[in-house]
Amino acid sequence: MSKFESIFGNYASNLQIVIDNNLSRFDPTWYSKYFTWSPVQSTLTFQSVIGRARIEAMASIVNRDSRTPLRSRQALERLSGEIPAIKEMFPMAESDYREFLAMQALSVDENVKLGQLLDFLFDDTKKVGNAAHKRLDSMALEGLSTGYISVTVANNPDGTILTAPVPIGLPTANQANAAISWASSSTATPIKDINEKKKFMKHKGIAIQKILMSETLFNLFRQSKEVVDTLTAFYYGPKPGGSFNPVAVTSLDKINEFLSQERLPAIEIVDEVTGVEKDGIITPYTAFNEDNAVFIPGGNLGTIKNALAIEQLRPVGKVAYGSYNRALISKWSENEPFGEWTKVELNAFPAIEAIDSVFILNAVY
Repeated sequence: MSKFESIFGNYASNLQIVIDNNLSRFDPTWYSKYFTWSPVQSTLTFQSVIGRARIEAMASIVNRDSRTPLRSRQALERLSGEIPAIKEMFPMAESDYREFLAMQALSVDENVKLGQLLDFLFDDTKKVGNAAHKRLDSMALEGLSTGYISVTVANNPDGTILTAPVPIGLPTANQANAAISWASSSTATPIKDINEKKKFMKHKGIAIQKILMSETLFNLFRQSKEVVDTLTAFYYGPKPGGSFNPVAVTSLDKINEFLSQERLPAIEIVDEVTGVEKDGIITPYTAFNEDNAVFIPGGNLGTIKNALAIEQLRPVGKVAYGSYNRALISKWSENEPFGEWTKVELNAFPAIEAIDSVFILNAVY
C-alpha cells in the first residue's frame, strides 16, 4: 500500500519539534535509573564485555632492586547476540478523523483549534514512544530478578516467541534460596538472610548497596516475626513500655533506617507494571519476579545496546519522522482504506554488564 503525507500536514512534518516540546508528557522509565545508552550502531549485533568479579590482590612489598611481581589480568567474558527490533503502530480510523474535524469546526478560537490538533497529533506519538521503552523496562526488570530474559506468549503474544529463556550470565553461585521461605512469617529469618548474602558478596570483593524487592515481598519481609521483634527492640528497647504499633515500626523508612545503622543495604521497592495487548485487550504484566530479592551494587548496572532503524538509514518518501530517546517514530496516511498511522521502531537490548555483582535471593519457594 502506498504511503502519503500525514493528514496533519506541516505539523507532522515538524514531528521532532512536537516531540521535543512535549518530552515531559512521556512516561518515566525504570531502566534509566540503572542503565546508560551505549553509542548507536548501524549493525544489529552486540557484544557486551563482562569482567568476572574477584577480590583484588594487594601490591607486593619487594626489595628496591628486585623485579616487579607480575600479576594476572582479570578474565573477561563476552556475551554476544543480535539487537532485537521493538515495534508497534497505531491506526487512526476514518471515524476518529471525522470526529476530530467536527471538534475543529466547533472551536472558534484559533488557539483552541491548534491545541486540539497538537493533542490529537501527539496522543498516538506518546503511546508508541512509551510502549517501546516499557519493553526495555520489562527486559531489564526480568533480567535482574531472574537471571534471564524470556520472550513468551505471555509477554509477547503477537510477536516472536523464544522456546527457551535467554541467560544473561548470572553466576550459578549468585542465586540461592532463603534459609526459610519468607512466606512463613513465624520462622523466616530475612534479616539473617540479608546479612549472609552481604557477607557472601563481600568475600567476592563486591559491596552491595541496595536490595530490590516487590511490594508483595516487602510485605512478607515486614510481617515476619524476626523483623517485628528486631525492629521493636531497636526502636523501643528489649522491653517496651506500653503499647506499640508493629506496622509503624516496620514501615519502609523505619526498616531502612535500621538497615543503615546496621551497615546493611537499603531496600528499594519495585512496583513497575506494564500492559500486554492481545486481540485489543490490555492485561497487566509484572516482569520483576515478585518472589525474589535482588542485591545490587552501587552505580550503573549496564548499558542499553542499540542500533539505527532501517528507515533512519533509508527514509521513505512522504513519511514524517521524529525520534524519542533513540526510538524512531513515524507518521503517514493511506487512502485505501483511509487511515492515519503512527509507528515506532527501537532496536535495543539491556546488557546487564554488572551481572557478576548481582545476587538473587529466592525468598519465597
